[in-house]
Amino acid sequence: MSMKEAFETFFEEMTQNYLKERGVPPQAPCNEERRPTGLFLLETLNDKGYAQWKPKLQEKAVSFENVEKELGFSIHPQIKDFLSTYWFLPLDGIIQTSSGEAELRLSGLTQYSDLDKRIKSSFSNEETHYLHDHKYFLIGTFCSIGGNDSYVVQVNNDTGEVTAVDVMDKRSVKLADSIEELLVNMKGIWKINS
Repeated sequence: MSMKEAFETFFEEMTQNYLKERGVPPQAPCNEERRPTGLFLLETLNDKGYAQWKPKLQEKAVSFENVEKELGFSIHPQIKDFLSTYWFLPLDGIIQTSSGEAELRLSGLTQYSDLDKRIKSSFSNEETHYLHDHKYFLIGTFCSIGGNDSYVVQVNNDTGEVTAVDVMDKRSVKLADSIEELLVNMKGIWKINS
């Protein structure tokens, strides 16, 4: 399965959950003037400040050559594909793990994001992982397992494995063998306050 197909599987799941629970496609707080994303359908903006949004397929090829030179290592192909397939808002989902159900949020990526800056800061995260045997890419800043919401979501740059990491308690929980597997198995949730 390609990253594009994995994203599309997740987006379809997310959309169906919104339609079933709220009667509308995915919505999020919208402030396009202050923080542009280019993903909102502005004609759907409601009086509570929420609007529908749609992911957009990226149209231009992304070069990772310069940022890889700055980092001094190659970026895993899964991470490159994740960052160069779709533009999207933060993605909320639930996935089953060996430790129980995990609720997580993957960081969004819009056409206005500084991709090189995002990549460098997502790899410069020694304080967000207790293991220093590999390079880890921060893909999500929130994950809750068994009521413990101190996890972050990271991708091992050597293997592509996705884990939830609790830095304080020095614990890791495997979420998926790859980002594609994570997206396909992640069930879209719909935590909105409208």
